[in-house]
Amino acid sequence: MDAIIDYIAAHQVIFIICASIIVILILNFTFKSLAKLLWIALIILLAVFGYYYFKDKDSTTDKTGQSTEIMQSVIDDLKAKSESIWEDIKDLYRKSKAAPKEVNKLLDASDKELDKEIKK
Repeated sequence: MDAIIDYIAAHQVIFIICASIIVILILNFTFKSLAKLLWIALIILLAVFGYYYFKDKDSTTDKTGQSTEIMQSVIDDLKAKSESIWEDIKDLYRKSKAAPKEVNKLLDASDKELDKEIKK
């Protein structure tokens, strides 16, 4: 029993997450409503975030800033990739429109050669 208490004392975040999950499950069975469950989960998450924010404002602010920078870089990468994909799609569309004309030219040329061979 002492080992469990020592583990919980050393790993408070895991304890809070497990307790939150248990509370959410109990509330889910109590209310049987997804909307209520989502509101309750949101309130619990905000309470946990608020606790950690007020506990250590400086590191939370730094971590939030780092997360914002990471998300911005990911969004910029996605924008660049989506623009290149869009250009590739346009290029493929242009090529697909031109392909039947080129195939018709090849078929016409082969028909002319076949006609020449037949006339011989």
